[in-house]
Amino acid sequence: MVVNKTGRSTFIEAGNIRKFLGGHNREQTMKRFAFAASVVTLGLAATVPARADYALVRWDNGYCRIWWEASATPWGAGWAKVAITPDYSTAAAAFDQAVQAGTCR
Repeated sequence: MVVNKTGRSTFIEAGNIRKFLGGHNREQTMKRFAFAASVVTLGLAATVPARADYALVRWDNGYCRIWWEASATPWGAGWAKVAITPDYSTAAAAFDQAVQAGTCR
């Protein structure tokens, strides 16, 4: 034990989990903090809705596909986005309309 400037003895051993004089158990405090942080993180992850926009992509040969992520684009050239929709059912409806209008095969 070492005596600090106030005359109190302190423990300086690594891994010591005993209570300090006038203090608290540091290991238990960190465990509680880590648990609280994980609960907050999981709570935020559960409350934020997942957003996956869909895009109707048309290639130069006339074929269209529903692209599952509107922000992601196909590689290469020779394609164009025909429509961007918030869900798959709306993308399927846009695909059906594009086929009926002759925009897509």
